[in-house]
Amino acid sequence: MNVLYKYCDQKGIEIILRTLELKLPYISQVNDPLECLPFIYCPNDKFAMEAQCLRTFKRNNDRPPVGWKQKLDEQIRTGEFQKKLTDGLREYIYDNIKKSILLSVSQDARSTVMWAHYADKHKGAVIGIDFDRILPKYGIKMNIVTYSEQRPKMNVLDDSEKEEKYRETLVTKSTEWTYEQEFRVIFDGAYLMGLEQQGLAHLKDFKGKNTWFLRLNPVSIREVIFGLYTDKSLKSVIRKLIERQDLQHVKLRQAEESETYTLNLK
Repeated sequence: MNVLYKYCDQKGIEIILRTLELKLPYISQVNDPLECLPFIYCPNDKFAMEAQCLRTFKRNNDRPPVGWKQKLDEQIRTGEFQKKLTDGLREYIYDNIKKSILLSVSQDARSTVMWAHYADKHKGAVIGIDFDRILPKYGIKMNIVTYSEQRPKMNVLDDSEKEEKYRETLVTKSTEWTYEQEFRVIFDGAYLMGLEQQGLAHLKDFKGKNTWFLRLNPVSIREVIFGLYTDKSLKSVIRKLIERQDLQHVKLRQAEESETYTLNLK
């Protein structure tokens, strides 16, 4: 079992249970402007810059022109070369982020702050999903998010560590987000198109934007938790939805106050 929790507003929980689909935003659409962005820097290392320049010539099948070192020295002195490298890498990462899709959930269903921020101020609901049961045979491997006061640093002159540092950046967030206790997975479009061919995901218009949706295997939905202020009418709708044959296994729970600032689930 790999049950993790998706906080939903009043409309969202009904849509998920009715359609058995989970909306997947692009990383560029989330509310943290530094999401998946490393701190990019260029060390003051002339020899490494020369090596980087030579690798670029080789990659482009070009021979270094006469006087290239002198021109490079001038660009290094003015900072033009360092800026060109950092801007190029930053643009490459931004481009990747624009094409990357995020599935984000929490390991905790009892956080009053999460209920306030993501479940319509305790009027929505939380859905517990077993990610081992979403895709046939494989499930979805969720990655735990690491929280740090420092952004992952990426050295533009060290090609050997760029891929590793980028993967680290994808699962690192500021300590200001620690309360989310997040698990996540990053999809690219090619992977989701493969799932679409199997009927496990699809791309459709959502509020004027092309948006990916992941189809939920009904057995992956394990529980629905009502908030402190979930309206009786919404509870009735949810109860009706899980009367369907494929959702009759879903357990209903109720968030309640406790002696601490963490909710109890009954």
